[in-house]
Amino acid sequence: MAQASPPPSQSPPAPDPDLQTGLQYLKAGWFDRAEPLFRAALGRHGDRPDILHFLAVCLAQRGAVVEAEGLWRRAIARDPKEPMLTYNLALAVRAQGKLDDAARYFRDTIRNAPAHVEARLGLASVLMDLGRFAAAERELGEFVTNVDEAIHKGGEVAEKLKPLQSRARNMLGYVLYRLGHHSAAIEMLDLALHDAGDDAARRGQILGDRALSLSALGHHDEAIAGAQQALEAAPDSPSVRHIMGYVLQLAGKPAEAVPFIEQALQRDPTFSAALRTLALAKQALGQGGEAEALLKQALEKAPNNVDIVLQLSFLRISDKRFDEALAVLQPYLQATPGDARALNNLGLALRGLKRFDEARRALKKAVRQAPEDPFLLTNFGSVLVDLGRATEAKPLHEKALRLLPGDSRLLGHFGVCLAALGETDRAREALDTALAADPNNAEALDALVKLTAST
Repeated sequence: MAQASPPPSQSPPAPDPDLQTGLQYLKAGWFDRAEPLFRAALGRHGDRPDILHFLAVCLAQRGAVVEAEGLWRRAIARDPKEPMLTYNLALAVRAQGKLDDAARYFRDTIRNAPAHVEARLGLASVLMDLGRFAAAERELGEFVTNVDEAIHKGGEVAEKLKPLQSRARNMLGYVLYRLGHHSAAIEMLDLALHDAGDDAARRGQILGDRALSLSALGHHDEAIAGAQQALEAAPDSPSVRHIMGYVLQLAGKPAEAVPFIEQALQRDPTFSAALRTLALAKQALGQGGEAEALLKQALEKAPNNVDIVLQLSFLRISDKRFDEALAVLQPYLQATPGDARALNNLGLALRGLKRFDEARRALKKAVRQAPEDPFLLTNFGSVLVDLGRATEAKPLHEKALRLLPGDSRLLGHFGVCLAALGETDRAREALDTALAADPNNAEALDALVKLTAST
């Protein structure tokens, strides 16, 4: 994890035998031999930033990350502008899941060393982990542009930068995918693939992320073929095996997806995204109990992971266990009160409990955060219909359908709203269209039966 060289600029090593031998061991990767020598040197010289740094590297390498963090903090207190110290502190706190702290220390590193490329990529990666994909896109877009300019100048530097550019483009392509810009993601990933050269591991990850974007566009056969190419390039990658499982799940093949996801978890038991995907596949196979157990396991490992919170709460909402859904959502929303997706699930759970006015407030707040989300709009509209305010709900449903035309769920909610307004013919047309798009839309079918019975 930690980087051992170059040492901090302040207080160059004194001609101390323990320190000199410790550095030799450190360069050779013999951290267990170097550690007692650095401790002895620290005892003689006090809190010198360079010795603190070298000792922290040894501790981090043997897994004592908390103790290493304390040493880097002591070193920074003596030399606050040394980028190597702030960079390694960022790595240490990130390893402990302190993502906001990690972002702050990566920024400190960049402020003191604007050309520190690993800190820039580290910051972008942390922003991705935090779900702040728009911010990650800005960081990576600027980085890619700057590296492009350096490559165009040519020379030896250009060749060294190409693998770095491939990595950055790969990250940017994934960010674009997460932001819903799927076609743009594919274009960026194609550029990354061109720059990757013979790096099989990188090519595998790029092809896998490209498959995700194809799947999101509904090109499931192409996505599965792309994921297979990724597996051929990087057969031992947990990430790529998970991607294959994920695209199979999205293609409606959960039974085929399960083995790939389980293989990803065998390779990396801490892979929380794979646990979530496995839960989706199990739920699709009618194994709701197993799905919930997997999500609980994932939540124990990452209690503030919004994707897990959303998935577990939605599973409970689908099972009409609304109080249990609230129990998952409320701790997360106390820590992150403005998360639109969590507020959406809160609104759905409250609506299920017939606490309509509370649901309205939650969904109104969610729509304020994400006014172009069609599902937030339609859910907000549905609660307004529950409250007898169908006139206010109608434009919300209409906007949702402009954003996502033809969606069965949106059409069903719109039909219910039109029926409440007495627009019987239009309501029947919307509900018929919803059922044509998805014959299993139980809500639309129920609304159509009630409408037919009342006319």
